[in-house]
Amino acid sequence: MPEFTGTHTHTLDEKGRVSVPAAFRRQLTGEELYVNLGLDGCLVLYTQERWSSVKEEIAGLSRGKTNQRFFMRRFARYLRAVSIDSQGRISLPADLREKARIEDEVLFLGQFDSIELWAPDRFERISAEDEYSFEQAAEDLGIDI
Repeated sequence: MPEFTGTHTHTLDEKGRVSVPAAFRRQLTGEELYVNLGLDGCLVLYTQERWSSVKEEIAGLSRGKTNQRFFMRRFARYLRAVSIDSQGRISLPADLREKARIEDEVLFLGQFDSIELWAPDRFERISAEDEYSFEQAAEDLGIDI
């Protein structure tokens, strides 16, 4: 399974295409990817393997429960398959770019088994507003680093 870490910022072209960072692209050998709205205002890029596990979780939800039905509809509405072209780029659909407020640049943030795509200014703003410290998170999660 690929492991994505670090941040990289790339320019979005006029057609909504952006180069996938080489460090990430090397781990994505010809597979179809999936992009969707993520949490906190970003987009999430899934590998086939990660998407399969997410899809399994979603398949276990009940259409008889309002919150689960809502989640399924919202998730399915924005999910798109994308692939890396011969130039190493992916196309980000306009509606997803608009929701994530991505205009000129895309910040790629490795999340181990997926990749978050951010408008750089939005990522910086959310990071600066975060009152929850890294140290507190590690302590609360019981992670000894």
